[in-house]
Amino acid sequence: MTNITVVEPDLVYVDDERRRLLSARALEGSPSLITIDRRRKMALYAAHDVPWYWIVDPDARRIEVYRLDAGTYQLDAVLEGDQPRDLPPFAELILDPAAVWA
Repeated sequence: MTNITVVEPDLVYVDDERRRLLSARALEGSPSLITIDRRRKMALYAAHDVPWYWIVDPDARRIEVYRLDAGTYQLDAVLEGDQPRDLPPFAELILDPAAVWA
């Protein structure tokens, strides 16, 4: 048993300032299991005070955004359907579902 836990995000946003950090292999990863995302991973992120947590469910074509409040995540926003919209905390980043699920 180890005291080190490694998780991979389902979706990553890299702003222009950090784009230089990307390489050809930087976004590789295996698909996650939604049950792990909703339980183990969510609890781990909350324990480390990560203020925002997104669950990306490609099968449901849905992105759920959770905000950390007093140590517990609360659903704050959802992206589903066909309408592009921003999701917190990225007010200037408009996500187009057609591009996300392409």
